[in-house]
Amino acid sequence: MSPLDLSKLSGPDIVTALRSYPRRYRSAILPVNDPETEERAYRIGPAGHSAVELVAHAGNTFVLLGQALRQVLTGDDPVLHPGVGDPAERDWPAVAGQTVEDALDRFRDEAEALAAAVDGLHLPESNRTGRVAGGQPLRALDIAKEAVRVGAEDLDAIKATLAAVS
Repeated sequence: MSPLDLSKLSGPDIVTALRSYPRRYRSAILPVNDPETEERAYRIGPAGHSAVELVAHAGNTFVLLGQALRQVLTGDDPVLHPGVGDPAERDWPAVAGQTVEDALDRFRDEAEALAAAVDGLHLPESNRTGRVAGGQPLRALDIAKEAVRVGAEDLDAIKATLAAVS
């Protein structure tokens, strides 16, 4: 699979993508209301994660990116968490007792909050920058594009995981 080309993605495109993810994630994980379908969401796939863990990962990443976006828009050259620029720095603990519905609802809330923040993003704000710890500068628009990339990649990983555990 070729990597997602985000170079020409505009603010409205980002908002549309972010707002579409909750529906797309839900239909991937729970295409029918069936206890067996829900149980599959907890099975560990070949990559070492379950579909529910991938939903939680995307939601947690959206929280991180949303916080970074707020920092960039309100601060002068803020230092951002390393995970904003490096996916390897995004290691989230599993949430015990989280249901599929809980994970999907939280993901929906975080996707909508991030979409709302991006929806209000216009020039020159979209070109404001922050620095990832270690010096890498990131524009507000780059942070928003990263959310689209994470959403798409985790959705693909969810589909692959569910196909493997079926």
